[in-house]
Amino acid sequence: MPKRLNADNRESGPVGVPLLQVYVARHCPSCEEARRLARLVDSLFPTLTVHVIDLDESPADAVDVFAVPTYVFNGRVCFLGNPSEEELCEVLGRLLESSLEDAVE
Repeated sequence: MPKRLNADNRESGPVGVPLLQVYVARHCPSCEEARRLARLVDSLFPTLTVHVIDLDESPADAVDVFAVPTYVFNGRVCFLGNPSEEELCEVLGRLLESSLEDAVE
């Protein structure tokens, strides 16, 4: 399966596979919760690829990210700051359903 490339032409996940990127930083007090939420949705949504990107380690990966935590689904920001577990799961469920419908068409 072809790989999706990020802005630096590095692999970021297979093309056609839904991707959630969670941008965090060490200085951010809310980012530990973002990491926990990322682990949660990774376990709850097996068809979703989840990447946690620490901007202290990979600042070049911060295309259009100006705050942390930021949640990006398939290249589009879906949350600035941490949502509740329920809200994150509800939104991801809808987005995954929509992306599957788009893939079938």
